[in-house]
Amino acid sequence: MTWLQALPAAAFLLAFLLAPGYLVGRAFGLARLQSLGAAPAIAAAAVGALTVLYRWGGVPWRTGTALAGTLALLAPCLAGAAAARAWARRRHGHPPAAGSGWERLRARLRPPAVGPGPWWPLGGALGLAAALSGRAVITGIGPADKPMQASDGVWHLNAAAYVRDLADAYPIGALAPMYWGEVHYYPTGWHALTAIVPEPVAVSANLTVLVGLAVVWPLGCASLLSALFSAPSRRIRDALPLLTGIVASTIATGPFVLMSTLWPYGWAVCLLPGAVSLVMVARPRRGERRAAASRVGGWLAAGFACLGLVAVHGASAFNLAVIGVPALLVVGLVAITQRWRTGNRQRMIIMALAGLVVLAVALGVIGFWDQLRMLFTYHRPSANAMAVLREAFHDSAMTRAIRDGGWGGASLTVVAAVGVVVSVVRRRHRWAILTAVLAVLLMVASVYTDGPLRVFASPWYLQRARIMPLFEIAVLVLAVTALEGLGDSARGRRAALLASPQPNRADWGLRAAAALLAVSTVALGGAAVARSGFHHYVIAFSYQPTISRWPMMLSEEEIDFIRASADLLPEDAVVLGQPTNGSAYYWSLTGVDVVYPTLRRYAEADRRIVARHADEILDDPQVCAALDRLGAHYYYTDDDPTEGGAPGGAETPRWSNQLDELPREALTRVATDGDHTLWLISACGWDQ
Repeated sequence: MTWLQALPAAAFLLAFLLAPGYLVGRAFGLARLQSLGAAPAIAAAAVGALTVLYRWGGVPWRTGTALAGTLALLAPCLAGAAAARAWARRRHGHPPAAGSGWERLRARLRPPAVGPGPWWPLGGALGLAAALSGRAVITGIGPADKPMQASDGVWHLNAAAYVRDLADAYPIGALAPMYWGEVHYYPTGWHALTAIVPEPVAVSANLTVLVGLAVVWPLGCASLLSALFSAPSRRIRDALPLLTGIVASTIATGPFVLMSTLWPYGWAVCLLPGAVSLVMVARPRRGERRAAASRVGGWLAAGFACLGLVAVHGASAFNLAVIGVPALLVVGLVAITQRWRTGNRQRMIIMALAGLVVLAVALGVIGFWDQLRMLFTYHRPSANAMAVLREAFHDSAMTRAIRDGGWGGASLTVVAAVGVVVSVVRRRHRWAILTAVLAVLLMVASVYTDGPLRVFASPWYLQRARIMPLFEIAVLVLAVTALEGLGDSARGRRAALLASPQPNRADWGLRAAAALLAVSTVALGGAAVARSGFHHYVIAFSYQPTISRWPMMLSEEEIDFIRASADLLPEDAVVLGQPTNGSAYYWSLTGVDVVYPTLRRYAEADRRIVARHADEILDDPQVCAALDRLGAHYYYTDDDPTEGGAPGGAETPRWSNQLDELPREALTRVATDGDHTLWLISACGWDQ
């Protein structure tokens, strides 16, 4: 399938992600850009709520019901916000809207005027960012229906296929087929979203990659930067830091790595900047508040966006803490100190709020203790801390095998280093320094896996690539802080020069500031363009066998064979095979169920018998009995050890089993292309 053929589904996905959340944000008093940037996170909150409500109400999770439920949640939000604005107007003595009933209704529903209107350079910067990232994704994936081959990709493709097939996205139990029938908690925000996109699961998943990296991430970064940096005018030169920052957001490699390996977590990372922008809008600030007309509305919108992130992936709670706590701490301590000094009543309120926070954390720990215990006991091999620091400087976590080594990200880090000095001197955005330091410390802790520090990095599975986006967001803010400081310095010196009695005299400070600003802007713009080519390879390593250096499970010809051979099978067919040889993709690519939809070891009794004794099928009747209970009458083999000449070769089994050892005399060929064969397990007495 071509990307052009997938365009209607992409438009559906964009509309679902942006339209409801934008309307909610505007109704709650947010500016346009903040409403757009946080809209996907608010949509994720709606999806998370609906997946729970639908299970309780027995409503199937399908495209139509998802749309109807979203509209049902949207209506009370808009009506409640309109009623709150009408009440606020009456409270402040403003007269009710005049005119006919329709005109009064429109006046009540019309969002408050807050923030600047549309501006074409801002749209141009977002368009350029989308083009750079979109090019990398489209060329990196290839055809729109090509499946991702990272090991977690198999799991999540099949999980999304089960959500679609069972019409159930409840986070406690909907993915039981992936856990050999056991009920576990797993956030299903990404799977639920993928399941309702009207295309095959592989296409839907790839569309989330394209939309997440080309639209959601840069739009969220634009929302965050515009909430933090206000241009003194609508001239391009005055808004240059903001516009450059939007384009420079595409330099970040973390989202590309994660969206080509760990879809749910990568999707949560793409949503993160937009949600954080609402936290920045809602937090206490000195002077005029920007981007929100209502304190309560801002906090409500921020709360919805944060809940949406957690619905997509539980680690988002820790991501929000790493960024949100420093952001709130820097400005919140002043407000708390002032209120504490006003009297006992305020002290009681502060202590009560602190108690509620502690209680919420304690309840969260108790409720999710099984998951937290699993995280705390997770183990990875140790690594070198200096390598972690180099990766942070280059922005190159998990990209060592890719040519260029991620050097393009160093330019953003260098500009951000200047931003640290500017931030400290001007006392602006100091939270970003704290967040960057915390992120680096967490990445260092992730490699000391045999010591006590590992506990701090456990929520991220001791994987520094998962932590890297937190560092990237902080670095982006600091880089724009540097550009803003240079721009303000140049404008200030120019104004002083023009006001001077000798306006023609040279000002080397003005020239230096202007030159540094120009060099930094060009360097970041050039890095964004160069980084697009690098990100092409980041994506291609998970999709294209002839480019990747990793072991692969599917060759180009094998994908076609699996799709074609599935047409020869009955509707209730189940396929047995070594999951790493490509057989696990039958379910997500064709809808034909498989015995092993994941690469992990199975504990369920029948699957365990088959895995251990498949080579004894002619002598041990319990193998046929177990296969019959599983409904598995077909068997798939892959005899190509190179996966079509892939540099990384073929993926090897993840655990010791006999799934490759079924004797050929126990099988009858159904279809083959030479290297790949679909068999009927005729030794058990079955026929087609």
